[in-house]
Amino acid sequence: MNWPDEELNSIVTREDLAHYLVQLAAKIDDGRISVENSTTSAFLDSAGRWTNSMDGFFDNVMKEPVPDLPDWAMIAAIFRAALVYE
Repeated sequence: MNWPDEELNSIVTREDLAHYLVQLAAKIDDGRISVENSTTSAFLDSAGRWTNSMDGFFDNVMKEPVPDLPDWAMIAAIFRAALVYE
């Protein structure tokens, strides 16, 4: 799969995902990434809603169907999307 975000394309292992999430938190803390969902419950709600509706993202952006089995990069994409999905 070829994600539009190069950082996601580099996530292959569990360790890659762990590193990505730590770096994502640092980017939020230093203001490089804006967050719409700043509470834990809002973030989890957004993650669930984006995951439920990711068909549209895959149809329009990825130009392929949602894979049946997620990989580490897709998990990272869910975390990233949940920060801003309303």
